[in-house]
Amino acid sequence: MGNLDWIITGFGLFAGIAGAICTTAIPILILGGLGYFLYKRNQQSMAYRQSTQKWLSTTGTVLMSSVQSHHTGRSHSIYPVVVYTYSVDGKSYQSQRIKAGEQFLSVRIAGQAQATVNRYPIGTTVTVYYDPSNPVESALEK
Repeated sequence: MGNLDWIITGFGLFAGIAGAICTTAIPILILGGLGYFLYKRNQQSMAYRQSTQKWLSTTGTVLMSSVQSHHTGRSHSIYPVVVYTYSVDGKSYQSQRIKAGEQFLSVRIAGQAQATVNRYPIGTTVTVYYDPSNPVESALEK
């Protein structure tokens, strides 16, 4: 075997090993990255929900309550939309955040959207939890 044959054989061996590593490593890196992202979002959500334990409460009124859907290509999501108004120190606010921390991580289960909307019919007086240092931050559930 000449030097060129050894180089070609060596390159073929290297390419085979590199291909095997890529075939294994890339999915592991993708899944690991996704896992890390979900872990961090869950941590943010939990920290935010923990901070809401110091929030004050006031009463509010549900202005709109409906199940809405969103289509993106093959994806179809159904989610509740509950719009409510409330006042803090004589100033009116409006929000649609149902659960504190849901902006970081939200898992939707089939049928849950309708059950949520059923809990908050239009015109209902509700308890609204709000951040006393920033009353625009609010939620119906902590």
